[in-house]
Amino acid sequence: MKLVAKVAGLTTSFLLFAGTALGATYTVQSGDTLGKIAVKNNVSVVDLMKMNQLNSYMIYPDQILKVSGSQTIYTVQSVDSMWSISQKFNVDLEVLKKANPQIKNFNNIWSGLKVFIPDNLNSNTTNAAKPDKFVDGLFPVVKGNYKTPVLNNYSDNRTWTPSGENNRKHEGVDIIADKGTPIYSAMDGEIINFGWNQFGGWRITVRVDDTTVFYYAHLSKYAEGIGKGSKIKKGQVIGFVGNTGYGPEGTEGQFVSHLHFGIYKTDAPSWYTIDPYSYLKWWESNL
Repeated sequence: MKLVAKVAGLTTSFLLFAGTALGATYTVQSGDTLGKIAVKNNVSVVDLMKMNQLNSYMIYPDQILKVSGSQTIYTVQSVDSMWSISQKFNVDLEVLKKANPQIKNFNNIWSGLKVFIPDNLNSNTTNAAKPDKFVDGLFPVVKGNYKTPVLNNYSDNRTWTPSGENNRKHEGVDIIADKGTPIYSAMDGEIINFGWNQFGGWRITVRVDDTTVFYYAHLSKYAEGIGKGSKIKKGQVIGFVGNTGYGPEGTEGQFVSHLHFGIYKTDAPSWYTIDPYSYLKWWESNL
């Protein structure tokens, strides 16, 4: 099923911060390119990349870009907290709070509130907290082969479903990388699901312990010699980054190429997802 490109919406906010009017931001739509966005907003591609600290031309739907001014403005969603926003934008929580003195109670934010995101997007990339388990895991893409920083878009809203009617929550974290980039198994395990999924495209589900599976989705192709029931080792190539999914078998190109990485717990009648971001950041800090 093809996603229909939406008419681009430019949100200009003139909220005052330290006496300075903040500039405009733009939410990337399906089908956008940096060139198209630059033309629409009368800015050069070079300046657009500089303002957003982009090191490649890759962008993806729902990404927020600066198109003028000095700060990104984020619109709070119902599931957000200041902590989750700090994780989403890779900004230290205290730095984020200091950038938003207009918020009187940081424990009481609401949907629709505008939060100013400071420019130091990499402020917490080297201070990853040690997770409760899987500390010896491996980041699934080689350093230098993916777009940094990795943003925490776990639990963000997603609109595509087979019926096209229902909203849902994103059940993993996206690692943006070129199509064909190798994907490495984060842990030893056994492949228990393999093949096409209408949401995840060509995907692999790996059981890593009695109550946990890792999920790798949107692959362009699989590594040779693996399939359902295969025993795999940490660091083994299991597939390659792609943009498959959001439709019947073979659908691709509905979004920018990336690896969707998810973690599911299987110790209940129905599997449930947990936020994989802290694990990914720990593994990344040990590359």
